[in-house]
Amino acid sequence: MDSPFQQHLGNNYVPTVNEANQIQDLLKISDQSLHCIDAEIDQLQRQVDLLQEKRSILHGFAEQHRALLSPARKLTQDIIEEIFIACLPENRTPYMSAMEAPMLLTRICSSWRRIALSTPRICTKLSY
Repeated sequence: MDSPFQQHLGNNYVPTVNEANQIQDLLKISDQSLHCIDAEIDQLQRQVDLLQEKRSILHGFAEQHRALLSPARKLTQDIIEEIFIACLPENRTPYMSAMEAPMLLTRICSSWRRIALSTPRICTKLSY
């Protein structure tokens, strides 16, 4: 913004009474403009918030539907069993720990839990 007092900004100039009145008028205009800009920002922020909420809902919808197309859903139970067995440690007996296979695999979903817990080749290798 242009100011008739530009040359006095940033120094120790003391305005006259008349100049002080002019500065007060400039500040009123500036404050009104700031208020209008703040109101516009608030309105735009509400629109952004609404769009972000809509985006989040749409993203969740898409992710849930994308999961339906996951290739893992097409794996047969015998393939999943073989994958689980391949995940078992080869150099030691696996423990009943939720932090490693096969128990870690039971935390993926209910069908994987059922498969892991009902596969005899897995259960017979576990150390309790």
